[in-house]
Amino acid sequence: MTDTNNEKLEQLHAMAAELLSTNTQNSDSDLRRRMGQILSGGYDFADTLHNIYLDYGYPDQLTFSNFWNMYRRFGIAKSVIELPVDTGWITPPTVDSNEAFVRDVDKLVERVNMWRRIKGLDVRQRVGRYAGMFMRVRDGKKPSEPIDGKLSGESALMDMIPLYESQLEVVESNDDAMSENFGQPVMLQYSQSIEGDRNEETNNTINIHASRIVFAAEGADDGWIYGIPALEPVFNSLMDLRKIIGGAGEGFYKNASQNIVFDLKDSASAMSYKDKLDDFNDQYDEFSRNRFRRAMWTPGMEAKTLSSTMISPKEPFSVALNDVAAGSKIGATILIGQQTGRLASTEDSRQHLSVVQSRRENFMTELSRDVIDWCIEFGVLPSAEYEIVWDDLLARSESEKLDNADKMASINERQFKSGGDLAFSGEEIREAGGFEAEPEEEPGSEGIDDLDVVDAEED
Repeated sequence: MTDTNNEKLEQLHAMAAELLSTNTQNSDSDLRRRMGQILSGGYDFADTLHNIYLDYGYPDQLTFSNFWNMYRRFGIAKSVIELPVDTGWITPPTVDSNEAFVRDVDKLVERVNMWRRIKGLDVRQRVGRYAGMFMRVRDGKKPSEPIDGKLSGESALMDMIPLYESQLEVVESNDDAMSENFGQPVMLQYSQSIEGDRNEETNNTINIHASRIVFAAEGADDGWIYGIPALEPVFNSLMDLRKIIGGAGEGFYKNASQNIVFDLKDSASAMSYKDKLDDFNDQYDEFSRNRFRRAMWTPGMEAKTLSSTMISPKEPFSVALNDVAAGSKIGATILIGQQTGRLASTEDSRQHLSVVQSRRENFMTELSRDVIDWCIEFGVLPSAEYEIVWDDLLARSESEKLDNADKMASINERQFKSGGDLAFSGEEIREAGGFEAEPEEEPGSEGIDDLDVVDAEED
């Protein structure tokens, strides 16, 4: 085991001892946060001779503040966070259940913007390890008190407020190993005027009981509320991209400033005119500050412009971007909106839609069900069996369907002209074109209508 690993274990042991010996909520909360930072992804020891994190300037441990600032100040990081969410929520799901249940769900969608708030929760949980939806209800109790019994229906839910990890800090967990909710949060501290909050007019801190919170955490497949931030696997490469972009911009700026060097043609005689050189220095300082001045006098000097050839940032940028694409499962052309060719962009787009469709059917369905199940548990919605139904992101457009049908018909035509059997039936071509199938006639029903007409004429 390496020295760094030993140091981490020692830190964890020391913090655990401090946690057990401390009873105050503030110290407890602070220790939980610090332990969470140590347990996040750190140096991978890929190089045993050097600490490449130290050499390359990567942070050894990542906190919510790292993720938040990267998300808010860097466009590619923003795309990593929001693209899967925006694509997945491009159309909201529908709830398939009995008429009364669907009607109450529609009321929540209309009154508290339920799908929009769940989308906001989805964005927030990707930034941190988790996020929470504060379900504000009319029950006459303080937020720090648990919800007891059933609420008075759909109108009891006043609002749904999605909160970042930074705004919703766990201050107490269930430590009873025999309890059904062992290890789950019991009390949380909601802090306003903190990273993630957008309302500058508020500066409150309140405790909220866990029964009033619906948690969301992508990657939390172990039953806890702590998932994996979307930016954590790609954070180092995002830092590289910022360096490349910033370095290229700074290099262009400095190269464009055209620094000037002055060579003395006769240094011996120039030294005898020290006063003139001092006057020249003063004039040059003024010349440098005055961007509108285009010329100056140079006594016995030859002015030369320093220029350098800038290295193209394209190749290192592509290398770092590809790692971000791999770690985020978003194609590089999708991530930055680059069109490298019709075929390539179409394939990248379908791959992206395939990943998002899978995310819809798994995490987004689970997230939506968590909110609706909470409403059922506490009486906001009536008890009912229901299904969350999404449309198909991979469904082909009308033009694509007609194009496929045309290609199938062309293949049939070539097969017919060559004397071969038809490759596709008419029904297959209709289906590929998006047309409804022709109704099948029952056996023995051929010509019945014609016979009826003949019988009527004979009568």
